[in-house]
Amino acid sequence: MHKMTDDLTKMFQEFMETAERTVTEGSKKIVERIDSEKQKAEIRSEIGHLSRDLSKAYELLGREYYSAKVTQTPMHGEADIFDKIRSKEKLIELYNEKLDRLEAEN
Repeated sequence: MHKMTDDLTKMFQEFMETAERTVTEGSKKIVERIDSEKQKAEIRSEIGHLSRDLSKAYELLGREYYSAKVTQTPMHGEADIFDKIRSKEKLIELYNEKLDRLEAEN
């Protein structure tokens, strides 16, 4: 009887250890997945902000170009606007690459 109790106790302990390991590993995977999805959402949000800034820069470029044509004067701030457009486009490109890498990992 004592041996049977010991065997049952040992089986129960092994079962509990396996269950604990399974729950721990599952929890880690869930936390990693949540972190990954949070990171992707933050990147998408940043891309959205940058896209809006880029649209505003293009709009400003168009207004300045139109104004220069109508008044037949040189365009003001052209270099600054072009720099802003280039930097926003590059940032969007980099964020999209980072997002693609995160997507590939999952």
